[in-house]
Amino acid sequence: MSELKIHKKKTNYTPKDVDFSSKQIDVLDSHLKNLVKENRLQGASYLISRDDKIFVNKSMGKLRAEKDDNRDLMPGSIRRVASVTKLFTSVAMMQLVEQGIIRIDQLVMEILEEFDKPLFNKVTIFHLLTHTSCIFPDPDAYFEPYPASWGWYNEEKWIEEILRGHTRLNLGKEWSYSSACFAILGEIISRKSGMLYEDYVAENILKPLGMEDSTFFVNDDLEDIEAIKIKFDRICFNREVSEQEIEKWIEDMKNRPKWAVPAAGGGLFSTLEDLQKFGQMLLNKGRYNNKQIISRKSVEAMTRNQLKDVKDYCWDAGGAEKEYGLGFRVHSNFHLLSPGTFSHEGAGLCGLFMDPVENIVFAYICPLVDEWVPEAVNNQVNIVWSGIL
Repeated sequence: MSELKIHKKKTNYTPKDVDFSSKQIDVLDSHLKNLVKENRLQGASYLISRDDKIFVNKSMGKLRAEKDDNRDLMPGSIRRVASVTKLFTSVAMMQLVEQGIIRIDQLVMEILEEFDKPLFNKVTIFHLLTHTSCIFPDPDAYFEPYPASWGWYNEEKWIEEILRGHTRLNLGKEWSYSSACFAILGEIISRKSGMLYEDYVAENILKPLGMEDSTFFVNDDLEDIEAIKIKFDRICFNREVSEQEIEKWIEDMKNRPKWAVPAAGGGLFSTLEDLQKFGQMLLNKGRYNNKQIISRKSVEAMTRNQLKDVKDYCWDAGGAEKEYGLGFRVHSNFHLLSPGTFSHEGAGLCGLFMDPVENIVFAYICPLVDEWVPEAVNNQVNIVWSGIL
């Protein structure tokens, strides 16, 4: 294999400016290069800021999975950030809480009639935000031999489909990761705000933060196919995607039914720099560029542990006691992270980590070739946090 090129976007600050070891940047580059050369990652990109000063923004590897597509993954490439979207959903929910429109402890059945059944009438918004409702965990979360289907996503009565077949819920006692429950939160946002979930997030989070490269595509001018294709040319895919598939996707979005499932569990497309703005806003206790996106108290509530004596059996966790905030993973004792760090990972692979002690934002996009690569998450995090001087 020829030498892997590393693309570096010019930044206004250096590691030295923010008391960070430049040696660890070299270690991280070498680590990621090896994962790409071993064909475990299609590519890798990352950004680190401290005190809102971006001091490194790099990328390497391929933008697309096709063998004959030689375009490189760039620091400004766009990618669907998958479950990192859940953080935006959580912020949107807390904005509605602040306006007195909903309550965290509110019964979901008061908003969605499908929950007005004996089995589901005790489920609250809190349970959905903290993944403690035990409703429709993500397929394969328990390495089950016959995972459930994502077919509910294409059904008009999709909420009923999510609830179908449940005979018991270990409500509030077990952490059971559920993207379906975040789709339900998106529906609550739509009904209580009077706007499509995607429009609400765009107007109340993305635009105020200046996240110009972030989109659900629902809000774009889908009649301008060429403009959409230009944006698609910047998107990283870790599977083969034909031009015909892109055109069909655009056509499907243009004809999106009114009942369509909100993209609240994983539908946002974004960039490293846009994610940094969002992360820094949270470190600033909800404020960014003189705009208060969400209150300080909401940020504190979202990013502290909200669970007690809750067990986690997902992905071979073995019943470990789970720490979790309101939509955020929170860390009191995880690797080299400062206690109080909060984060979220996205499938396929990406992530966003925020350390309030060191005022660091770390965002990464590492498109997988096949299976999940722990070295692109845990090992990478340890390399980065080892660089703090």
